Amino acid sequence: MHGPNLDRARLSARLASIVRAFDATFVEREAPARMLLLALVAGQHVLLLGPPGTGKSMLARAASEAFASDPAAPREGTADDRVRYFEYLLTRFSHPDELFGPLSIQGLKDEDYRRLTDGYLPDAHIAFLDEVFKASSAVLNTLLGILNERVFHCGARRLRVPLIGLVGASNEAPQLGDPASEAAGGDGLAALWDRFLVRLDIAPIEDAEAFVSVVTGQRPALTIAEADRLHLSELHAIRREAAGVAVPRAFADALVALRDGLSALGIAASDRRFRQAVELARVAAWTSGRDEVGPVELLLLGSCFGIPGQSDGALRGLLGRTVDALVLPSLSARLEAAWEAVEGDEEARDVEAAYAARLARVDAFERELDQREAELLTQRDALFTAIAESPWLDLAPGRLAAAFVLARRELEAYREVARRHRAELGGETTAFSTAPGAAVDAQLARMKKVQALSREGRERDPREARDLEVALWLMPPDSDPDAWIPVSNNGFLLFDAAPLIAGRIQRKLIDRATSEGRELDEATEWHRTVTTLVLDPACWWALLSDWPSLQHFLADRGIAPGSPALSALRALSGELRRAGVPRLPPRPSVDLAPSRDPRDPDRAR
Repeated sequence: MHGPNLDRARLSARLASIVRAFDATFVEREAPARMLLLALVAGQHVLLLGPPGTGKSMLARAASEAFASDPAAPREGTADDRVRYFEYLLTRFSHPDELFGPLSIQGLKDEDYRRLTDGYLPDAHIAFLDEVFKASSAVLNTLLGILNERVFHCGARRLRVPLIGLVGASNEAPQLGDPASEAAGGDGLAALWDRFLVRLDIAPIEDAEAFVSVVTGQRPALTIAEADRLHLSELHAIRREAAGVAVPRAFADALVALRDGLSALGIAASDRRFRQAVELARVAAWTSGRDEVGPVELLLLGSCFGIPGQSDGALRGLLGRTVDALVLPSLSARLEAAWEAVEGDEEARDVEAAYAARLARVDAFERELDQREAELLTQRDALFTAIAESPWLDLAPGRLAAAFVLARRELEAYREVARRHRAELGGETTAFSTAPGAAVDAQLARMKKVQALSREGRERDPREARDLEVALWLMPPDSDPDAWIPVSNNGFLLFDAAPLIAGRIQRKLIDRATSEGRELDEATEWHRTVTTLVLDPACWWALLSDWPSLQHFLADRGIAPGSPALSALRALSGELRRAGVPRLPPRPSVDLAPSRDPRDPDRAR
């Protein structure tokens, strides 16, 4: 139980029943009807904007049917003991008497200035004013006091009014910057516009079948069960209980982001408007069974800002981004930081330990992805459950569903590059491999990039490379001689000249075998003729180490001290190190372009 005789679960069920009754009667009005009802429950005023004949007055009258009197409360004057509805069409010539009641003749005889307000706006719980922006300044001045403070100034009297909420209607928003349009009301017109917290666009029916069902009278009249109607005492209890709904830090940050975004779009939003919006959000959360506001409530605040039908696109995009940030806080930043940590500080003294450490960090990153994906699914399920349980949202916005899809796509993009990096590092286990798949190709590509520029920063002429003396050949693991790369005596890799150089060597081998009168064993003769070095991960590690470490490694690989091969590898090592080439394959970049589709899916159902 929450408050005297107020069962929150039962209340939520009653609200859902009222909403279903509205859905049965009104077509293509699901979202406006819910926001209208929510605003009245929260004690806020509503503006309906739309062309004539779109059912604005019908919605206002129907909304009054959702509320009922308190049967046990006696009627005493204007006490809140029953729901009273007032409706009026304003013109420029509307007199205050028409809205606030005529002056009391008996009061004037007694020198007591007062109005007979029974049956007029000051006596109403719910009021509907059509063409509200056509009110004269005399009407506006009194109306603003009623909207602002729920107070009616009548001569020396200051009377409290029982108004739950006022529903205004207009065919279009006022041109607040146009002096001509404000001539009648002055600043009061802008003030009146600002008093409507919820502003709703009521458009003509679009769907053909729905249109036919309305114009042929097939829609049933609104019927709300007496047991489902909300009593006035319950409204006060709801607002009292909702005042205790928590506003988490994340939601507060979202409000700040929304305020800043509105300012950037040139949409005015006062501090008072935000305070009332938070009150509305609290009522929405409490009546949905939640004790703190969250993404569902933030989705409802789009109707509290901007001009319906004019700023919808920009506002929808801003609200969508704000909700995304609230639902998926810093997911992209956390994934990016976790992926950067994979590279780490390579402090290992040998290649096997370095590869094992990198693979361990890839393992940790993949565990992080699993955890984030599980959290994402939990958040998605919780959010869509909350939307389904809320009586105030008719469906989940397409953008919100898309946000989770794009987040999953982002996770998969990181998962794919992690798999690719694991393959580069040597396979599916943390055991060291002397043939780590794509790693050798990546190393050769880095070498080629470094050697593309000479030490003076100029491109080396390929014809010059062909004339250089070959000191040794680099052998990718498990490759045939066609894939070997010659290295010049000054450490230059002769990629393009490899076929020409190999052909010359082969001709020399044939000539030698012929002159000696023996059969050519090409593979044996090749190895006897040239110096080779297997370019495996250990070799790559050594090439990027200091000179003593490289010299010791090459000695173990049979490169003789003082040989041209040793000098060539020392030169190659220095050039690679000066270029900042990493020892281990660098992390692959993550292409998130497909996950950041700028298209707005808000209208998807």
